[in-house]
Amino acid sequence: MRAAIIGTGLIAHNHAQALRQQGHELIWVVSRRKESAKQFAGQYGCGVYSDTLTPEMLREVDAVHVCTPPGEHYPYVKMALEAGKAVFCEKPLTFDAAQAEELCRLAAERGVLAAVNFNNRFYPACEEIRQRLYECGPVELVHGHYRQEFQMMPAPWSWRYTDPYRAVTEIGSHFVDLMRYLSGKEVESLSAMFHTVQPGRTVREGMMVEDGEGRAVCVTNEDAVSVSFRFVGGGMGSAFFSEISPGRSNDLAIELVTMEESYAFHSEDPYAITVGGKGRGIAREANAFGGGFSTTFFDAVAAFYASLETGVVDERLATLEDGLAAVKLCEAMKESARLGGQCVSV
Repeated sequence: MRAAIIGTGLIAHNHAQALRQQGHELIWVVSRRKESAKQFAGQYGCGVYSDTLTPEMLREVDAVHVCTPPGEHYPYVKMALEAGKAVFCEKPLTFDAAQAEELCRLAAERGVLAAVNFNNRFYPACEEIRQRLYECGPVELVHGHYRQEFQMMPAPWSWRYTDPYRAVTEIGSHFVDLMRYLSGKEVESLSAMFHTVQPGRTVREGMMVEDGEGRAVCVTNEDAVSVSFRFVGGGMGSAFFSEISPGRSNDLAIELVTMEESYAFHSEDPYAITVGGKGRGIAREANAFGGGFSTTFFDAVAAFYASLETGVVDERLATLEDGLAAVKLCEAMKESARLGGQCVSV
């Protein structure tokens, strides 16, 4: 398959490496900075690069990987879908639910494969939990967290701090997608509180620091989020998202409770499932080789191209509708936080 990659940041390198590993051809690289596109293309043996994307450029590709900052996803995904090209888009799909709805309609009208990279679905332990939950009663409770340390100061100044969201979309969107995917539950309403440690900061030599000499900036998006969910048809959940938790590099944890058993997954122990039962306590089950030494990111790309080649869509892939659901939840969290934590409908 022939692919184009839009964007040349860190995540784009993961896409390019997955394409190379799986035998697909990278034939276009696009970046806002032409020099970045040239360097990226050279690194992965691609002879064609540009600082713009046009419909004519898409004629020769089978799939487009959208790896730009989230605020730029919408126009690139729309152009690819209008050209009838398959799309693999980084999360979040957009920052705006109306835009996400338009992309969903467009993908359906064109009948093309389009997916959002919610790669946590591809942990073998998560798939095992999902299958077991089918055999239990409905999920009544969900709770968990997603914690990272990367936005603790000092930290590189980037587009992340001028986006309308940060913790909600960067890590929270992963949690809410996994919650929906594993539980089969949709969120009816929620309440959320946002926290930003220090809005006034200084940028010096490209690094954001608390104070001192440099360029003054104001950070208005959130460092951390606390959220409670109410599910359609009954049940509830809660989660905490933090990008300022020292020592936590990629700490995603989720527990789902039925009236028969509970199941928990923790990304820092990705081959284990924790199972709870009344009167039986907690048991830890290991499945060390269940994933065949694979990675969730590469598995998601492989599932996308297998679906494109066979026409049979892998059910683990997050659709644009799943992306839209996450966008709506992010919007509801922001609205609730703006109202001081009031419960809002989704």
